[in-house]
Amino acid sequence: MKPTESLRSLTDAELLGRLSNLVRQSRRVEAELIAHIGEVDARRLYASRAASSMFVYCLRILNLSEAEAYLRITVARATRKYPELLAMLADGRLHLSGAGLIAPHLTSENRASVLARAAHRSKRQIEELVAELAPRPEVPATIRKLPECRASTAAPPPAPATGGEVSPPSEDRRSGESGSDGLCPDRVPAPPPGRHSHGPLSHPNRPAPDTLRLSSPSPPPATACSSPPARRSATSWSSSRP
Repeated sequence: MKPTESLRSLTDAELLGRLSNLVRQSRRVEAELIAHIGEVDARRLYASRAASSMFVYCLRILNLSEAEAYLRITVARATRKYPELLAMLADGRLHLSGAGLIAPHLTSENRASVLARAAHRSKRQIEELVAELAPRPEVPATIRKLPECRASTAAPPPAPATGGEVSPPSEDRRSGESGSDGLCPDRVPAPPPGRHSHGPLSHPNRPAPDTLRLSSPSPPPATACSSPPARRSATSWSSSRP
């Protein structure tokens, strides 16, 4: 018959009575377990099982978890100094979690009063008792200087003198930027009036040319230039006096 099937046949009173007995037995067994851990730890018998400490022995040999091993070793070492703690665990006046909280704060002077106040208390109440026994210092007030905001090094653009919009540059200014006559420098002005020597571009019986003719191909139509190109050299002229 399975355990659950046997429990279903019990009456309510019988079930509650057996549960209370099991809790008392578990407390006695827990107290005996704590006592055995303390004795093995004191004799350093864990070393004979190739364990470097009692904690490692509880993990590898007894297969306890880290939390279970740490709690039971802490209480076991405290019960060897204060046997009253082990007696309270056995009769149920103190549970294992409460014993683990209060064990580091027991001394020879306060053990009687502290154990009396911890009897039949919950874990939260024992935590309050521990906070009373060993209050933590208040966190000191600190003042931290905020980082200073650095001003921008770039100067803002100057505001216009008048409140209106900025007018576009005048024709004189644009002509000064592109050239003396407002056109590209490829346009060369006509030479001064006068007689010219005989040559391929003039004749003594012909009037003087109105404009200068270049030996190179004629330049493109005059347009406004963004950047003036290199000036071209004009054909040399030779003048003679009459």
